[in-house]
Amino acid sequence: MVPKKDLRIGITGGPATGKTTLLEILRELGYPVFSADERVRAYLAPGGQAYAAVRSLCPEALREDGTLDRRILLRRLLQDPAFRSRMEGLLHPLVRRDLMTFMEKHRGAGPVFAEIPLLFEAGWEDLFDEIWVVTCSEEIQRRRLRERLRDEELVRGLLRLQLPLAEKERRAHRVFSSEVPVEELRVRVQRVLSRSLRPSGESP
Repeated sequence: MVPKKDLRIGITGGPATGKTTLLEILRELGYPVFSADERVRAYLAPGGQAYAAVRSLCPEALREDGTLDRRILLRRLLQDPAFRSRMEGLLHPLVRRDLMTFMEKHRGAGPVFAEIPLLFEAGWEDLFDEIWVVTCSEEIQRRRLRERLRDEELVRGLLRLQLPLAEKERRAHRVFSSEVPVEELRVRVQRVLSRSLRPSGESP
């Protein structure tokens, strides 16, 4: 049995289902949090570890200021399976390396949390003791994506790129809805963590 102080919890879900909100709650509560999305943004920024390679793979994404246009990259990912495979081959090892460093750094310090959008798709379930999925209705998810992307084609393509939410929920240890008020979500997270960290043998 994994000691409760060493719990490794993976957080995933679909695009625009509320993962960032849950991460913000965990950070506010003082827990160590790793975000694959944040790491990827850093890798793709000028000077980042993947910047030069991605610029070479997709030169049309290069802006005048030297940054990479993530919308163009997303469109290429959705339209070109070979490009998507090369991007995953480039980025996934970097994320996994930094994730393992993060976990080792915080070993024994309490539960740690890692947001990995493609956790199931990448086959990384064995890296975690628990997997939490953040979800919402398909209608709300699509509305959030339309507001974010302003492009129905990108919305449909992005949803096709990942496992259906229902499948992620089925494979999760816990499912959290982002449709509730943030304070209600915070209370639920605190309750779950309080139970998870209770010494064995103590009554609930």
